Amino acid sequence: MYIWVLFSIANDYDQPDANLVAWWKDKPDYETILDILGLVAYKDKKYTEIEDILNGKEVKVQHGHDTDYRLEQIGEGEYERR
Repeated sequence: MYIWVLFSIANDYDQPDANLVAWWKDKPDYETILDILGLVAYKDKKYTEIEDILNGKEVKVQHGHDTDYRLEQIGEGEYERR
């Protein structure tokens, strides 16, 4: 079984690199990520950062967050030591 996980990384000196924001059984869509990041009020604007997140890149979202986000598909029992 696999799940999709959205992680955040704030720009704090002691910030871990895998803070769980949300997880889904199926890959989330653009609008779901927009909502999670609190940008749904601006849904008429196209955010390339969200498209990049959906494509597996770690991206800094500048729109009021200044936080990096990444979306990963993780299998049951899998983990990575960092």
